[in-house]
Amino acid sequence: MTSEEKNKVHEQDIIDEMQEELEEIETSEWDIIEEKVEEALNPETQEELSTEEEWYKDKLLRTMADYENFKKRVERDKQDMIFFLKSDIFKKILPRLDDLERIIKNTPLEMQNWVLFEWILSLETKFKKDIDSMWVKSFESKWSQVDPDKHDVMTTVPWQKEGIVFDEFEKWYMLGDRVLRHAKVVVWAWE
Repeated sequence: MTSEEKNKVHEQDIIDEMQEELEEIETSEWDIIEEKVEEALNPETQEELSTEEEWYKDKLLRTMADYENFKKRVERDKQDMIFFLKSDIFKKILPRLDDLERIIKNTPLEMQNWVLFEWILSLETKFKKDIDSMWVKSFESKWSQVDPDKHDVMTTVPWQKEGIVFDEFEKWYMLGDRVLRHAKVVVWAWE
């Protein structure tokens, strides 16, 4: 036999061995697959799988609920942050508006037809309009019932009616649906 023929025989032997190994692998894979199928069809294994499946479903539902709660908390925190940033700005602006209102309220009648007074009125009107456009609303407290969520009672005045706001030092303001600043008020109390 020539060396070429020996190589061909050797190659054929290697190919035959590889083919036998492939067949063995295929049959062993089929055996494994058959075992898995039998295992899956076995009622005892079914119970284990269903409990494991239930555990994963429960875990998934809890994770989804946690994620939804997280999204809500982030949105709430974002809204709180926006409120506190805006409120910080408005708390610095509102005293200036109070000053304008005091100037208007305490200006003598003879000075109310001056150009400067008209300018102050115009400035106050623009100021209020700008603040209203930014969702800040002011409310009059005079003659209303005292509400601790809206009013800071500075002092009381004796009278027959109790708990009615008699005078207001500063108005109360709301930013959106939250109280931005409580009103500083004088309240009637029993004599």
